[in-house]
Amino acid sequence: MENQPRRESDAATRLRRLWKGTLLVGVAGGYVLLVSLLLVQHGWRAALLAAFFVVVSQFLRYIASDVDRIGWQLSKRDETEGGGRDSGQAARYQTRLFRGLVALAQLVNVALIVQALSLGGPLRALATFAGLAAIEVLFSRIRKVNREITFEQASYGFSDRQPLPTGVSTAGPWDEAANERLAHKLETLRQMAETGDISTEAYRKARDKWLVRSVMRDDATTR
Repeated sequence: MENQPRRESDAATRLRRLWKGTLLVGVAGGYVLLVSLLLVQHGWRAALLAAFFVVVSQFLRYIASDVDRIGWQLSKRDETEGGGRDSGQAARYQTRLFRGLVALAQLVNVALIVQALSLGGPLRALATFAGLAAIEVLFSRIRKVNREITFEQASYGFSDRQPLPTGVSTAGPWDEAANERLAHKLETLRQMAETGDISTEAYRKARDKWLVRSVMRDDATTR
């Protein structure tokens, strides 16, 4: 029965990764619809310009997501170790960088709305604004889910070992984020052993148990 909470936690993480994948599919569908409508109604040049804006936006959001992950890691470290001067400076820089990247992504949205206004008038601009606003809501949900699953990759219903029909594999649940969680747990136990909250023997047993599990699971995902 001791593995029951862990199985439930793994299932919850898996479901959240699937939800993240669903949200990303929604974002991709929204952008594809926007570009497709431009292609059908205004030709390939307008669609190509919109596709360029979308690609730039996604690069900015990809960087912003990594910056957000760093900020989340800094906040977790401050909770366990206490924030020093260097940590505070890094957090402030991370916040400014994240906000700047998000602002640049919004400028790209403004460019798409201006393009819609010039091509189809106020009604088209309003429809584009509504579509982009819906996409922004999806992105806000993705950010929330990222923090719930410690920024693990999205899942789309395929096996973790083969998420794509072509057999191209990406990191499964035991990826960098999982390794970071393991390292954090072991460090917490080490500190507890040093302060006398648990015995050194108990710390060593727990360390060996978790390390063996990590090696066995990593081996299973690469077969």
